[in-house]
Amino acid sequence: MALTKKQHVDQKESRQQHQLYQTALLAHHKQPIGFEVAINADASHEGVNPACGDEITVSCEIKHQHEASVITAIAFHGDSCAICRASASIMCQEVQGKTLVETQVMSRQLTGALSTNISMIGELAEQFSPLLMIQQFPVRKQCALLPWNTLMETLKCLPDQP
Repeated sequence: MALTKKQHVDQKESRQQHQLYQTALLAHHKQPIGFEVAINADASHEGVNPACGDEITVSCEIKHQHEASVITAIAFHGDSCAICRASASIMCQEVQGKTLVETQVMSRQLTGALSTNISMIGELAEQFSPLLMIQQFPVRKQCALLPWNTLMETLKCLPDQP
């Protein structure tokens, strides 16, 4: 069955978008934000994905500012695949400077979208579009989720904030 002109254009745009997201993920993998950066961590946690062999540790520095606790520095280290490293880099880029509440909401929305293949809308969809491409590859979802799940465990390790 022949494709209509619109279907052909849609497929071409989808391939171009896929390539754009792959390029973004590759850039984060090659020059990851927060990778092996020394910070004065208030909490750290190690996460493991036995299916892929990924092992990362996420560390956060937290300061209490204007009635809220804010992530002032975040870093990660460990051995991981390109998707996990890119996801951790995007995480470091997006959560630094955010409050713990904002970070938890953002993390829940992203992990929910990746886990259940639901769409995100608005600013978050734009910020995380390269990661949302992973929805098409169920085996790789855990690689993308590991940094975010590890971040949430890291935040649970924090002492009570003032």
